[in-house]
Amino acid sequence: MSLSEDLYKELIIEHSQNPGHRGHLEHPQVVEEGVNRSCGDEVSVELILTDGVVSDIRVNGRGCSISTASASMMADSVEGMTVEQAEDLIDNFKGMIVDNREVAFPDELEDLEALKGVQKYPVRVKCATLSWNTLEQALQKAVKL
Repeated sequence: MSLSEDLYKELIIEHSQNPGHRGHLEHPQVVEEGVNRSCGDEVSVELILTDGVVSDIRVNGRGCSISTASASMMADSVEGMTVEQAEDLIDNFKGMIVDNREVAFPDELEDLEALKGVQKYPVRVKCATLSWNTLEQALQKAVKL
């Protein structure tokens, strides 16, 4: 195993054991729930948008380490982004994981590449993308409000 693979494994372990953005928002504008029926992972995304920007996000649920780490990393990444930036990031992330597309994330988001190895395990792809799909649905709802 290479040094970069070791670092990525550590990053995933860290996010799965100490996920960020947990808890509940006092007055979320949108709450969206997602379930991975193949393994039972569940996620809930709570959002507050301020002037088209993700000003606060919380992610809760239960699932495997990949699902939990991906949700934590997603929330870290999109907080402070415009809806359009978040939608572009979702598209790029899912393209990397699902379509094996080469994606160059900005330096501040390069940790997301730690999840690229999931594509080797097709059954885990749904785990890694669950929170991202749920966020995508939440953003679509929020824009309609």
